[in-house]
Amino acid sequence: MSASDTANPSPQPVLLASTSSPSSVRLANDVAHILDWLVTPIPEDPARDLAQLGMELAALERAGVDDGHFHRILDLFYDRIQRLGQSLKTRLSGARLPLDKELRAIALSLVGAHERIASGYERLLGDSERLARSQRRNAPTVIARALRCLAEALATCHMAAGPPPANLWRRAHALAKSARGFYEPTATVIPGLPLDAEKIYKGLLALAAAQPEGFTPSEIALAAEYLDHFSASVNLLPAPPADEEAWYWIDTARDRGPLPSSRRIPAKHGELLFCSFRLLARMLGEQIAALEGGTPAGNLRLPESAGAVGALVALKRLQSHWSDPPRRHTARRRNHFHARICIGLDNMRRLLAPEGAPGTAPDQAPRASEWMVTNESPSGFAAMHISGDNEGLLPGSAVALHPGGGKPWNICIVRWMKSENPEHVELGLELVAPTALPVHVLFRSGAQEQQPTPALLLPAVPALRRHRAILAPAGAISARRFFIVSGEDSVRVVQGRVLSTEVQTGVIDVFQFEPDPYPM
Repeated sequence: MSASDTANPSPQPVLLASTSSPSSVRLANDVAHILDWLVTPIPEDPARDLAQLGMELAALERAGVDDGHFHRILDLFYDRIQRLGQSLKTRLSGARLPLDKELRAIALSLVGAHERIASGYERLLGDSERLARSQRRNAPTVIARALRCLAEALATCHMAAGPPPANLWRRAHALAKSARGFYEPTATVIPGLPLDAEKIYKGLLALAAAQPEGFTPSEIALAAEYLDHFSASVNLLPAPPADEEAWYWIDTARDRGPLPSSRRIPAKHGELLFCSFRLLARMLGEQIAALEGGTPAGNLRLPESAGAVGALVALKRLQSHWSDPPRRHTARRRNHFHARICIGLDNMRRLLAPEGAPGTAPDQAPRASEWMVTNESPSGFAAMHISGDNEGLLPGSAVALHPGGGKPWNICIVRWMKSENPEHVELGLELVAPTALPVHVLFRSGAQEQQPTPALLLPAVPALRRHRAILAPAGAISARRFFIVSGEDSVRVVQGRVLSTEVQTGVIDVFQFEPDPYPM
C-alpha cells in the first residue's frame, strides 16, 4: 500500500504523462486552476458556485490525468457537492410548486452535477487492479459514493416534482449488484468513511416506495434525512416473502424503481429482486409513538424538526406507505374535458360564498385556472394544466374543480403532483366532497382564547362519509369540542364534537364531527 493511497484527498500537484507539448502544459495549467478553485470557500450565493462547479468538472473530464489523480480530485468535487447540495436543498424545501424558472434551473444543475460525479466514480470502477491495492479508495467506497450522488439526484428531482433522470435506476441497480460482489461480513469499517453502498441503495428504494410525488419538498427532505439513518432496516430478498402481503419487486435490468405487488404482478423473467419495508415501517411507528409521548426527536436520532405537527403527519404517511402500499380501489376511465381549478383555501372560500357576501366583489373575485381532465374515477381525477395562475399548489393542499355545465364545484385534495417544467403540471386529485360551505371554526381549548379559523363545511355523503366534516388548515384541531360559525347577514353558531380525522396532510386537515350532545 502506497502513501498516496492513504493520504487525505487534499489538493496537490498533478503530473501529466508529458509536459513538453503546449497541449500538456495547457492541461497542467487547467488542473492547477481546478485545484485552486476547489480550496476556495463556498460563496454566499451557492447557485453561482454550482455553475462554476459544472465548468470545473468539465475541465477535469478534459484533462489527461491518470486514474489515481483523477480519483483524488473527484473526491474533492464530491465533498464540495455534498456541502453545496445541503445549502441548495434548504432553498428547495421552502419553495412552492411548480418551481419558478430560476429555482428549477438550479435544481436541474444540481442533479446534473451529482450525475456527472457519479459517472466519474463509475469510470474508476474499471481500474479494479488499482482499487484492489488501496484501502481508503477501494471499490466498495467508490460504489457507495456513486450511489450517494444518485440518491441526492433522485431526492432533488422529487423535491422539484420532476421525473428521475434517464438511466438513474439502471445505474443504481448495477452499482448495488457490484457492491454485493465485494461484500465481506467480517470486514471492518474504515474510520472516517461510514459509507455503506447497500444502505444507500435501500434508501433509494424506500424513498421511491413512499410515493414521493405525493409529498411536499420539505417532506421529501425529511424522508431522505430519515432514510440516511434508518434505511438499513429495508429487507432485500431473492424471493417474495412468504409471510407478508405488502412487498415490492424490482427488475434490476430495467430503468425503474420498486413496484408494489398489490398493483403489478412481478414479471416472469428478468433479473428480479424483492424487498420489504415492514421492518422499517414498524420501527418508524414506534418512533412516532415515542414522539407523541413527549420523547425529544434527538433522543430517537431523528431530525429536530420531526416533532413538529406537520412533520409528524408526514412521518405517519411514510409509515403507512411502507407498511401497506396504497391500492387502487376504483377503476380509472380515460376522458378528456376542460375544467377549471381554484387553488387555495382563501380562494375557495370566496368562490363558494353566497353571492353578495363580503369578499365577492369583482375586484376580489377568486382566481381559477384552466385544466384538462385526462382521466376520472368515482374517487377523483387526473388533470393537466393548460393556462392560468397555478401558484400555491402543493401535494396535500385543497383545490376546487368545476367540471363544466351546471355542475357544482368539487372539493378535492392534491394527492400527487408532477411538473417537468413550470409550464407543464399534472395533478392527481382525490374527491372529498361534491360541494362545500365557507365557515369559521373556533376550538374550545381551556381558558386560552383562540381566533376563528377559516374552513369549509363538507356535507355527509354516503359514498364518502357518514357525518359532516370540516376542511381546515393543518394543525387547526386543538380540542375535541368546537364552534362552527356560518352566515353573513344572519350569523349561525353550531357546537360540534370531533369524531375522527379523515384526511391529514402537511397543509390541511379533514375531520368528521357531530353536533355536540352536551352544548354549553
